[in-house]
Amino acid sequence: MNTAKYGSVLVVDDDPDVLQSSSLLLMEHGYQTISASGAEEAILHFKTHSVDAVVSDIVMPHISGIELLRQIHHINPSTPVILMTAYADMDKVIDAIKIGAFDFIIKPFTADLLVHAVEKAVNFNRLMVRERDYRHLLEEYSQDIETLVAERTLSLMALTLADKIRNPSAVIGLICRRMLEKEDVPDRLRPKVEEIIDETKKLEVIVSDFHSLLKSKKSMFSYQDVNRLVEDVMRVSENMIARRGVELVFTPPARALKANIQRNLFQIALSHLVKNAAEATPPGGKISVSLYGSDDTVVIEVSDRGHGITNEDLENIFSPAFSSKDKRFGMGLPLVKQIVSEHLGQIEVLSRAGEGTTFRVLLPVRWSGPG
Repeated sequence: MNTAKYGSVLVVDDDPDVLQSSSLLLMEHGYQTISASGAEEAILHFKTHSVDAVVSDIVMPHISGIELLRQIHHINPSTPVILMTAYADMDKVIDAIKIGAFDFIIKPFTADLLVHAVEKAVNFNRLMVRERDYRHLLEEYSQDIETLVAERTLSLMALTLADKIRNPSAVIGLICRRMLEKEDVPDRLRPKVEEIIDETKKLEVIVSDFHSLLKSKKSMFSYQDVNRLVEDVMRVSENMIARRGVELVFTPPARALKANIQRNLFQIALSHLVKNAAEATPPGGKISVSLYGSDDTVVIEVSDRGHGITNEDLENIFSPAFSSKDKRFGMGLPLVKQIVSEHLGQIEVLSRAGEGTTFRVLLPVRWSGPG
């Protein structure tokens, strides 16, 4: 960023008198000027300084102003270049216009003519930069919206599937419970029937989670305090974890952290991570939850010192089709990943069998770049 009042201009001319007078004139009118006595020097300045416009003589030794124009536009096509000449050579004017000269000035020129041409060029450049920034911003917003729509569509598809699971699961559970009420059921079959009932209960929990997701989808994302959200989940989880004989430790950040959050959705995700950690931690163990961040990212970590996850299982824990009864992955982790994805975030897993697991959630502070 330059500190001049109106902008920065690179002035190029092999005539030292013209170079000095043009530069001083523009400085008097509030422009910062960079002077070059030839095209080679001008290219070096252009590569190392930010300029809003270039004013150059056409007829110069070694490299002409037209060739300089080509090289400048090769580096930055949007930079406006004003060409000057002492000769009314229409062929040069036409050539300059063809390759993108912004304006053309015939020497000798008045002070007003030069200042007016530079003013137009600088304003044009700033409009081009602003348009490019807006276009980039709109592209980012469009990508964010497309991502959210796609993720929401997948979520609703999952909800439809959950609804189709509910009724058969309820019927299977009911039939099994009635079987156990009968005295003629062999003892060797009873544990198997009870196991089926337990599995139908798990399916019911999954369906309830998905319906909570459906109920909360009407809520909008908002820029809110992540600290408070995590503290609320910790407060709700404390009793459940204490009953297991496990300690829950939360390390808050030194400053308030905010991000675009759909509160209900994200509480479900974080609650699942804490619950998984509690189930993996033996009595007397500890679960650590930490929150920290930078200017563009908020990070939440949930760590335990439980049985850990094998490398083979790590590749599958977020797959809805994967299940491991002894590790109790179930459908919770795919749901967590779905919710994190809807926040345009990422989830990472660091684990080693027998040593514990850390789930790390990274959220963009703002979706536009995060922005």
